[in-house]
Amino acid sequence: MRYAEILYPNLKESGKNVGMIMTENYRAALSQDLYIMKDGDQVIQPHFTSHGYQYIEITGIDKPLPLEDVQGLVISSVKKLTANYTTSNPKVNKLWSNLTWSNIDNFLTIPTDCPQRNERMGWSGDISIFSRTATYVSNADQFLRRHMLAMRDLQTEQGRFTDIAPVGGGFGGVIWGSAGITVAWETYQQYNDVSLLAEHYDAMCRYMDYIDSTIDPKTGFSTDGVLGDWLGPQYMQLGTAFPVTAYHVYDLGIMTKVAAILGKKDDAEKFRKKYEERKAFFNKTFVNADKKAVGVVGGGMFGEPGKKEFKVSDTQTAYATGLALGVFSNENISYMAKNLEAAVEHENKDDQGIVRPAYSLMTGFVGTGAISKALSDNGHSGLAYKMLQNEHYPSWLYAIDQGATTIWERLNGYTVENGFGGNNSMNSFNHYSFGAVGQWMIAYSIGIQRDEPGFKKFILQPEPDPTGEMTWAKGSYDSPYGRINSSWSVSGKTLTYDATVPANTSATLFLPAVTVKGITEGGKPVAGAKGISFIGFEGNKAIYRLMPGAYRFTSSL
Repeated sequence: MRYAEILYPNLKESGKNVGMIMTENYRAALSQDLYIMKDGDQVIQPHFTSHGYQYIEITGIDKPLPLEDVQGLVISSVKKLTANYTTSNPKVNKLWSNLTWSNIDNFLTIPTDCPQRNERMGWSGDISIFSRTATYVSNADQFLRRHMLAMRDLQTEQGRFTDIAPVGGGFGGVIWGSAGITVAWETYQQYNDVSLLAEHYDAMCRYMDYIDSTIDPKTGFSTDGVLGDWLGPQYMQLGTAFPVTAYHVYDLGIMTKVAAILGKKDDAEKFRKKYEERKAFFNKTFVNADKKAVGVVGGGMFGEPGKKEFKVSDTQTAYATGLALGVFSNENISYMAKNLEAAVEHENKDDQGIVRPAYSLMTGFVGTGAISKALSDNGHSGLAYKMLQNEHYPSWLYAIDQGATTIWERLNGYTVENGFGGNNSMNSFNHYSFGAVGQWMIAYSIGIQRDEPGFKKFILQPEPDPTGEMTWAKGSYDSPYGRINSSWSVSGKTLTYDATVPANTSATLFLPAVTVKGITEGGKPVAGAKGISFIGFEGNKAIYRLMPGAYRFTSSL
């Protein structure tokens, strides 16, 4: 029995392999099982291995087995899913299914990059990007807490978190090592696990000291900035210095908050000052006089030597990352939001010089985790929906049309025009990083957002699709206090919104509406309804405090 994720396509480059399983991307992983049959009926089930696959090739028998005689068994540390998301768009529903399966398949003892080839390793950059989604999709508190232990176990004497845990090694640099900061922070916010912060704090501080030690006094850049927006179509147009510095600033902001939470006032003040210094440096260095992002480009993809120079980097990743991580100054935010809007709406040239259509997803691992959030936070949810539902390459849904059942490592893992694009051996069809959009689906599309850590108090801020292409969305999140339901549907100019607030919690609802007049709950005027307190009206949203219960609102859009 041999295992594979995909078949060779009917292209010239496939030669005689058309329709056969493609195993080149498994590399040195000999993913096969040999079985010597006995006489009579028997069940063949490997007990000492696991495989990541979509196809099984069975040979050595007289005739093919009926499909019903072959069963796949799921092995995962994820015992149940804690979020659900369904919409009027079947392909978006398939995307949600794919990202949840990639979560399930890659959470096996450790958060792996892929479940099939000869890596299956805990690459830190991948889980850093995906952790915000993973904490919604699966009950990941103890799983990620244990992974922080693995990162501490491998932390060097200098304080560096390795790019891979628990094995060690790698070549990611600051963005990858920052998982030791970001994953702990996301886990705390989702589950209010203060003990995780307490036990991990010293290691976090040592890592921040390590980053400080890597800053080149001549350039102000970290010398441990190997990878940037990994596998982004415009990777070389931004370089690594921009996103690496942005993550350093973001890490310092997190540490300021963590120190305050743990009552370490002196540390909090130290990190705050350093945060302000590095944030000022970032804006001075990477935003030019025309209010455009600037990258440091040149050299190789893996930080190889070469002439490097500052160049305008009018890319989605530059603007989305800076906005989502909160590293642009207040003065620059509005300009960067407009630039992001434009970068989404116009055509973009990728690193191969090919012009890609408007609304293409031009981001890699880093930018993908940021772009939808950055758009919605700055009033452009319509663009976030257009990108989400875009079907041409590069996009989330392009892979769906090619038969994807999990999230691919590369946006161009397979394309109709170029097949595998020569990336046969560097190609995984089960990598969750590009599935980081899952957090936006729950937290923005249906609007279940954190307020206080652990969801004792939370926010309901549904974002109906302004383009009208998606007419309804519904879903839930199983918080530590119980299930939160949230769903919206639009018919004409009328919004119907349903929500459930679990016991011992409260929610702040931001209900889209052109006016508070005419808003109903349960078919009656909302004024005076039990469990509902009116807070105000701002930005075409009626704001209410909701106590535990089930609600149905209607409003005019």
